[in-house]
Amino acid sequence: MVGRKRIKLEKLLTEVELELMNVVWELGETTVKGVQEALPSERDLAYTSVATIMKILEQKGALESQKKEKAHVYTPLIARAEYEAMSLQHLQANVFGGDPTSMVMRLLNDARMSQKEMEAIRTLIDERLKD
Repeated sequence: MVGRKRIKLEKLLTEVELELMNVVWELGETTVKGVQEALPSERDLAYTSVATIMKILEQKGALESQKKEKAHVYTPLIARAEYEAMSLQHLQANVFGGDPTSMVMRLLNDARMSQKEMEAIRTLIDERLKD
């Protein structure tokens, strides 16, 4: 994505848009057929449905496409980490009243995390406190 025009998304993606973006993030660059084939077998989306959603993602600025041979090849314009950060900011602002402590407490109290996962979180917090 170096040298490409970066466009900040104005809104969070819908569930199905995010599902397809996850595939594109995994593949790096792909075609509509590539996305369709990478979806779980129980997820029976028609080629035309996938193509329509990919075009919407392009219009929203999440993807760009280039015509290569007979197909359009799509690449992400927003990194997964960038979208994750945007989603968390939205949750913090709109669900938790702007309070990051409430958001983290809800996660710690309600999530079914293993001891190993809790220890990893503690390590991250300890490292962050050193900065």
